[in-house]
Amino acid sequence: MNNARNIEPDLRLKAAQLNIEMGDWVYGLAPWQVISHMTFAWEASIWSAQRCYEKFMRTEMRGVSYFYALEQNPGRDGYHVHALWCDCKNMRRKEIWDKWFHRYGRARIEPVNSRDDVADYCAKYVTKEDSWWNVKLFSHRRPQDSTEFKLSSE
Repeated sequence: MNNARNIEPDLRLKAAQLNIEMGDWVYGLAPWQVISHMTFAWEASIWSAQRCYEKFMRTEMRGVSYFYALEQNPGRDGYHVHALWCDCKNMRRKEIWDKWFHRYGRARIEPVNSRDDVADYCAKYVTKEDSWWNVKLFSHRRPQDSTEFKLSSE
């Protein structure tokens, strides 16, 4: 069901503006190379999902900058992860998938093809109600004016 139908028209415009601004901000953080969607075999709480994902990135994906959102599972309790990665160097998607699968659950790992992929990602996952997000950029990733995210005041 599309919840936008239940929102007042002027608030729909503000929600659309938020999606655009968030998409632009995230796009400007780094040259994203990969988008991933990762699940847990159990009903992971938001904090469990955060801990597991960040531990995986710290141990298996050292040096990879990332932006991720945790979203509630649609058909059961718990959360799953949607993420953008850059600085993947010579990492192979199949090997990353295998490590995640054996430790946590299923995953879909795909290349980012365009700015629209990042914008769609933000609109679909990051700006949703009840989602939670975080970012980890390594020191060489300091894009000018992109570390301060401010919503428009209009």
